[in-house]
Amino acid sequence: MQLQAAVPRRTSARLRALLATALILGLVLSVSFAGTAQAATTLNLGVGVGSGTVSGNAYLPGDVTILVGDSIKWTIESDEPHSVTFGNGPAGTPPDEWPVTGLTGTVPPPPGVANLTGTYAASGFLNTGLLWPDSTATVQFTAAGSLPYICVIHPGMSGTVNVVAAGTTTTQAEADAKATMTRDALQGAVAGLEASAEANVTETERSDGTSLWSIFTAAVGPVGPQPGGGTGYLELLRFIPPSLSIEEGDTVKWTAPSVHTVTFLAAGEDPSSVNPFTTPPAGSDTYDGASLHHSGLLGIPAPGAPNTYELTFPDAGSFNYICALHVFLGQAGQINVAAAPAATAPPTNHEALATAPTSESPPWLAVALLAALAVVIAGGTLAVRRR
Repeated sequence: MQLQAAVPRRTSARLRALLATALILGLVLSVSFAGTAQAATTLNLGVGVGSGTVSGNAYLPGDVTILVGDSIKWTIESDEPHSVTFGNGPAGTPPDEWPVTGLTGTVPPPPGVANLTGTYAASGFLNTGLLWPDSTATVQFTAAGSLPYICVIHPGMSGTVNVVAAGTTTTQAEADAKATMTRDALQGAVAGLEASAEANVTETERSDGTSLWSIFTAAVGPVGPQPGGGTGYLELLRFIPPSLSIEEGDTVKWTAPSVHTVTFLAAGEDPSSVNPFTTPPAGSDTYDGASLHHSGLLGIPAPGAPNTYELTFPDAGSFNYICALHVFLGQAGQINVAAAPAATAPPTNHEALATAPTSESPPWLAVALLAALAVVIAGGTLAVRRR
C-alpha cells in the first residue's frame, strides 16, 4: 500500500491560485514583449536642398538602417522636384518618363502636393515619379536587403536603405543630425561654385572686330559622397553670368552642363506657351529682337544630343531670355548689346592737305630771304649806274 503525504486543502488552493496567477502574468508579459518587438516605426527623411535657383540634389540623409516592417517617409524640401526610385523602369523609356509604380495616391500636375504610400519587398521596381515641394512618399519595407535608390532626373543623386531583421537601426535624432550635415555642406558651397563658373566665361576676338562670348546655362558642382551619407551635388539653375554686356555684331555661345534651354520669347509671348519638351528649336542664329528664338533642350545625357547654342546680336538693345524648363524657379538672363564704336572715316583731300606734314620753311623766313635778295639786287643796280 503506497502512502501519500497529506496536503491541507487550504494550502493546495493557494498553490493553484499562485500557479494560475503566474500563468496569466506570463501570457501578458509575452504578449507585451511580442508587441514591443513587432511595433513598426516610421523614419522621416528629406529630399533636396535649396530654394529658387539653388538646387542641392541629395537625400537627407542618404544612408539609413531600419528593421523589416519599418517605414520611411520622404518629404521634398527643395523647390526643384525629385523622385525616390528603386530598381529599373520600363526598357527603352527615359527615366524621367518612368510611371509611378508600387505606390497608391494621386500625383497632381505641378506644383501640386502628392502623398503616396506603398510597400517594397526588397526587389522589383518602385517609383514615386517627380514629386514637388512638400509632397511625401511613405514606403514600408517588408524584406531584408541593402536597397539602393536614385532620383530619375538628377544622375549622381543616390541613397541606400539597409533593411535588417534585427540589430542596431538609425534613430530619428541620428537621421536629423546627418541631414543637417548634408544641408550645410551643399548650401555653403553656393558662392564658390558660382565664382568658379564665372571664371570660365571667355571673350574671343574675331578677325572682323567682333567677339565670341562663351558663357553657361548653369553651374554644376561635382558629384560625390555627402557628409550625411549617399551621393549628390550642388547645381545653380542660373545663367552664368546672369547679365552679359556685349557690342553689336558679337555672338554669344551657351554651353549646358545640365539640361536647360535658352529661350528668347517673341514680343508679348507667355513663357508657358513654350513647352521645353515639345517646342522645337525656333529662329535663326541671328537675333532679330522680336520673334521666338529657342534652343530646344540642351545638355540631355544622350548620344548626339546638343549641349551648345549660339546667337549673334546685330542690333543694340537689352534682351531678356529664360530657361523654359526652370523659369518657374526664376532662371532668367539678360544680354545687353551696346552700339559698336563709330569707325573713323578716312580724311578728304582737303583735310589731308591741311593736316599733311610739310618740309617747307616757315613763312617769316621766306620774307626775310626775299628782303635780303631785294637789297642785293638794288645794290647791284647802283653799282652798274656808277660805271
